[in-house]
Amino acid sequence: MTVSFLLIMMIVLFLLLVIFTGIPIAVALGLSSIAELVLQGQVPLMVAPQRIFNGVNSVTLMGIPFFMLVGSIMERSGITQKLIDFANALVGWLRGGLCYVGVLTGILMGGISGSAPADTAALSSIMVPSMERSGYPKEFSAALMASSGTLGIIIPPSMPMIVLASITGISVGKLFMGGIIPGIMIGVTFMAICGIVCHVRGYDKDNDKHFSLRLIMRTLPRAILPILAPVIIVGGILTGVVTATESAITAVAYTLILGLFVYRTISVKDLPELFVESVIGAANVMFIIGTSSLFAWILQSNNFQQVIESMFGGAVHNQLWVMFVVNVVFFIGGFFLEGTAMQIMFIPVLQPIIELAGIHPIAFGVTVICNIAIGNLTPPVGVCLYVAANSARAKVDGIIREIMPFVLMALVDVAILVIFPQLITFIPGMMK
Repeated sequence: MTVSFLLIMMIVLFLLLVIFTGIPIAVALGLSSIAELVLQGQVPLMVAPQRIFNGVNSVTLMGIPFFMLVGSIMERSGITQKLIDFANALVGWLRGGLCYVGVLTGILMGGISGSAPADTAALSSIMVPSMERSGYPKEFSAALMASSGTLGIIIPPSMPMIVLASITGISVGKLFMGGIIPGIMIGVTFMAICGIVCHVRGYDKDNDKHFSLRLIMRTLPRAILPILAPVIIVGGILTGVVTATESAITAVAYTLILGLFVYRTISVKDLPELFVESVIGAANVMFIIGTSSLFAWILQSNNFQQVIESMFGGAVHNQLWVMFVVNVVFFIGGFFLEGTAMQIMFIPVLQPIIELAGIHPIAFGVTVICNIAIGNLTPPVGVCLYVAANSARAKVDGIIREIMPFVLMALVDVAILVIFPQLITFIPGMMK
């Protein structure tokens, strides 16, 4: 059997395992990779564990478990509720206000945890019951919370950006800064979708709330410390005081101080459970990183890059065409692959093409992250989709129907970012 045939078999086997067996993606990646090595018979199997270990042996990736711990602390300590109360004071008085509250809280939370599933779980558990009581359908509410939760990986800090930086060598701080305008832009367009849906379907038409400066001034003091968290985390990276990994530890310390001593909503006896949750979540992510590193190494060592290059034809210097193909690859990949696995499998192959086309690496990186956010909403692998369904106890098929306008709007936003990459590079360009 030829090498190219074995590569195709490996990819097909992986897809079959994911789609039809329901086994975890990390296991499917590992099994399909080992099957290819066995059939090829030219590489000793000892290489497999070595490549898996090398995939996770990165100082930058050490920040992931700490950011996952931040998400757990936020959910358990009531920080999320304080952000929701403040967002409600700002926009809750508008028609469809609870929808805007969900999106705005997603933006604020994204500046602390950096994890889309964690933000989605926290938002869904609090916001969906409130929206149901106000007459919103459960499926629409869950779809909105899943969409809002994905903003957490576009707005800094972001765990996928940390992974991307570890693969490409791009500055984590500049990636973080590049995500600010796109994250806010996507959040605003989600709010526009909410406004249209509320008007067409007649949601919240009896809202009799009014703008209250007094309410804002009452909720701001409770929310000011959580809002300061991203300033401390990202500011530490930009000033060079801390690295990306150290910023994650800073975030843990900061949220622990808030939960234990300022708000006193968690106690020392809660910490072991929080640590275990974070370790399990981080282990799952690291397992995916390790096995996808093995999968990617097999593709690269067998010149899979030539297959990707052929997709561009003679237009490798056409930046719009190259970015179009990149977005298609990551959008379609998002249906079958977890975001971390996609980055490790595709970015090493695509990066030389991006450099050849003269595309700004920050624009490329942030656009990839936006596609990963969309992948969190699309079945069968959309993590935020299932997290929202579980938290809201809603049917997945109903949420999928409701989530499509948000997915389509996000795709329009990505197209705008591709055409106008300055929206991404403007803030990083002001950094030295």
